[in-house]
Amino acid sequence: MQQATGTSSTTKTTAVADEAARAADQEAAEDFAWWLRAVLALTPDMPRFHQGRDQHRLAYQAIRIARERVRDQAALDGDDVVAAGYTAAVAWHRFIYLEKATGAALEYVQTLSPWAFCRFLGDLMVAGVKTGIAQDRYFCKLATRVTTAARIRSEVAPGERLAQQHIEILRLADRPHLADSTFDLRVAPYVAWITYRREAGATGTTWEAAVSGHRVLPNGVVDMDARAVTLRSGIDEDVTPAWLMGLIEKCAPNSW
Repeated sequence: MQQATGTSSTTKTTAVADEAARAADQEAAEDFAWWLRAVLALTPDMPRFHQGRDQHRLAYQAIRIARERVRDQAALDGDDVVAAGYTAAVAWHRFIYLEKATGAALEYVQTLSPWAFCRFLGDLMVAGVKTGIAQDRYFCKLATRVTTAARIRSEVAPGERLAQQHIEILRLADRPHLADSTFDLRVAPYVAWITYRREAGATGTTWEAAVSGHRVLPNGVVDMDARAVTLRSGIDEDVTPAWLMGLIEKCAPNSW
């Protein structure tokens, strides 16, 4: 009996440790994506080829440049976070940019928006695939997941609703500065993307507000450097300013 109890306790401890590790990986991937998006001044709606420039390749170049500055001990703010994605960037270049990955994985990554691509690189970074063989296996597994998801979607009854999503794009002017204490950042907002989502069968609605703005320097001067602050329901209500919460509630869909 004591042995069974000890085994159960060990299993529970291991599960808690695994959950903590997954949470830490997710946070690291989100931090990386946030900084990379900020460096590239991305917005959620920006296409991959923006103003004639491949944003995927620009992300790759930004990571390499950040790594060079870190190695030369001349790093800028956030360079250490962005440079941590160097191995992931190399894996992308080797298997996606040079088109060595299998078709399903290749198509999936190539069609990611720049915004989503930054998170993809973050997930690839925390996966810890450092060798060519490990990277090949990663993209093979990605192809399997993509193919499986496509098959499941094809098996869903035609017209069956899985979820609903509604997006409001708001131009902002003369709004108070928005702060992100996690990254010691303040922005002067100029546009907000508010995404509302309701899963099939659910009664509640979730939201995500991505607010783009010009960075506010510590001395209060508004820089022209574009940054973004993202706030989510269930996580950030306590730190969401009243003016933004008012817009979120005002623009929420009346019906689904």
